[in-house]
Amino acid sequence: MGKILIRNCNQCELDIPLKYANKLYKDLQIRHPQAFYLTTRMRNLRDWDGYVKFITARGQFKIGLLPRVCNLLRDYGYEDFEVIDFRKPVPIIAKPITQIGDFKLRPEQIKAVNAVLHSKVEGIPYHIGVIDYTVNAGKSLIMSALYLSFQRKLKTLLITNDADWLNQAKKEFKDYLPDEEITFIQGSKVNHWANFSIGMVQSISRNVKTYQSEMATVDMVLVDEADLAGSKQYQTVLTHLYNTRVRLGLSGTIYMSNLAKDRLKNMNLESFFGPTLAKFTLKQSIKKGYSTDTIVKIIPTKSYYGNYESPYNTYLEIYTDMITNNSHAWKVVLDRILFNLKYGRIPMLVVCKIINHAENLYRVFANDSRLKGLRLACVHVDTPTKQRNKILSDFREGNIDILISTTIIARGKNFPKLRCMINAASMDSQEKSIQFLGRLVRTCEGKNKVYLDDIHYPGDYLDRHGKHRKRYYLQQNLKVIDLSKFHR
Repeated sequence: MGKILIRNCNQCELDIPLKYANKLYKDLQIRHPQAFYLTTRMRNLRDWDGYVKFITARGQFKIGLLPRVCNLLRDYGYEDFEVIDFRKPVPIIAKPITQIGDFKLRPEQIKAVNAVLHSKVEGIPYHIGVIDYTVNAGKSLIMSALYLSFQRKLKTLLITNDADWLNQAKKEFKDYLPDEEITFIQGSKVNHWANFSIGMVQSISRNVKTYQSEMATVDMVLVDEADLAGSKQYQTVLTHLYNTRVRLGLSGTIYMSNLAKDRLKNMNLESFFGPTLAKFTLKQSIKKGYSTDTIVKIIPTKSYYGNYESPYNTYLEIYTDMITNNSHAWKVVLDRILFNLKYGRIPMLVVCKIINHAENLYRVFANDSRLKGLRLACVHVDTPTKQRNKILSDFREGNIDILISTTIIARGKNFPKLRCMINAASMDSQEKSIQFLGRLVRTCEGKNKVYLDDIHYPGDYLDRHGKHRKRYYLQQNLKVIDLSKFHR
């Protein structure tokens, strides 16, 4: 009989007939999207075949791929194998926690906790996977409920890469776990980790040697915004958490893209986190009233540019010519601001990709008499930290009417009063497009509908990316109005 051995929370090993092992080896390899460039430009990679192998020649693979490996073996017609687990077992839990103090878990939150507690592969407990829950799903409460459902017997580490979210978590988790000692890990001076700790991945990865003894004692790791965990920082931390028996990624935008260029990224994430255990979409959240009803408008711009076509060829040159430094592009955004102001849709957020674009728009808006009396601000990565925090805090409280920002606000920022967003960034990332929606749909008293204006620029690359974003919104089952149909 063949065997699949779970050595630890990082690695599994095959002990099966060579025929099936070779087939797995071939099926679990993905060509690197930049293979041609790497093999022709980097001397040490000239003999590389361009494929990333997710099973080694010795039959070893990361634990997140265990369900996929088992399913593939059965697809091959090979069923004479068993999974042998060398990990320390987790506590046996019959029922999940459904209420924490005054906080009662919603049905979809209980569903997520149940999915983790009862997850198995080939009859073996397998508490590794993804909770794919959209914004406003209450992920912090879900994580607290998991910790309590395991009866506080698992030493837990929650990791994030967002300092703003960490500051927000300091309050949230003290509400959810009021009698729990919580350690917050920033820098290298945290000498003792409590049974429940929350840490910055940047700090932990930079101080792996310092924290190695503490990391070896962690039983459960929870990863916020797990779609970012393909980075070297996250992988360094996760690899050193080799004794964890529960590993969960939480994100509303993981495994989202089906494009060929993202296959490698998705497989890399799956190798760490495994399959999706529970899913709760933005449309479901809107339907249940947890998120605000959203209307997306696709804003055509051809009439602003006339017959002008950029003479440049590269993406950055075209972007700079058509968007960053183009007065026609600025006027599109200004017109949408003026339109939305007629309906009182403030606070309003204008999103840019490039710092120079954000600053150009801010300069134009600040000098326009039609916006006189409105409170304007601009924020980006080069804004001094103290000033940036003050601007974001004022915007959150409704003390700024129009904020022009780069993509630094895509994740973890809570703007419940926000009523309108203008996406002037022309991005192609599906994950980031949906993350921006998360800033808009937060609920607030008296706010029953929000609006997203997506600027669809003309030209090479830009037109195609605009079409992609429209498709992303439709895939979320949002109401999408393409205004180009009314401007023919």
